[in-house]
Amino acid sequence: LNNDTPFAIREAYVKLRTGLMFCMTKDRDRACKTIAVTSANPSEGKSLTAANIAISYAMLGKKTLLIDADLRNPTQRRLWKLDVSSGLCDFIAGIWKLELVKVKELPLWIIGSGTIPPNPSELLSSDRMKIFVAEIATRYDYVIIDTSPIGLVADSLQLVKYATYILVVTRNNYTRKDVFASALDILES
Repeated sequence: LNNDTPFAIREAYVKLRTGLMFCMTKDRDRACKTIAVTSANPSEGKSLTAANIAISYAMLGKKTLLIDADLRNPTQRRLWKLDVSSGLCDFIAGIWKLELVKVKELPLWIIGSGTIPPNPSELLSSDRMKIFVAEIATRYDYVIIDTSPIGLVADSLQLVKYATYILVVTRNNYTRKDVFASALDILES
């Protein structure tokens, strides 16, 4: 989202943010709202949706963190044209310090995925990841986690357990109903 974004698209993300905030009114006591964004399949728009949700919260003046935790097909680095040498994987593996990128003129920070590991599920289910998510939840108003598709690999299942909310993105005339239903069944179980 920026000033060049067509009004209808900007308004759609504002409506999505408003809907999410309405759902969150039950949890006013929680200091941080952590939202995992996933999809049933690749190419459904989850990464773009995660980025725009993060922007929309930051536009409200909320301190927001966007994490690219799709460790098999990271997209945020490309979307934001991030110039960083390390990211989430490198930090969780204990290889490198965490690099956060600050977005100009917004209270928004981004963590890229970093080096793509051979063992994403193991990294995401580690104690270090659990401690990291708990710690960042004390520092931000909103944490948006871009995960891998829930119907494709088990990586997302490791992350959704840390989330306050889970948003499943579908693509019109693309996502089959049975595949979407299966993804919801996976989340419910």
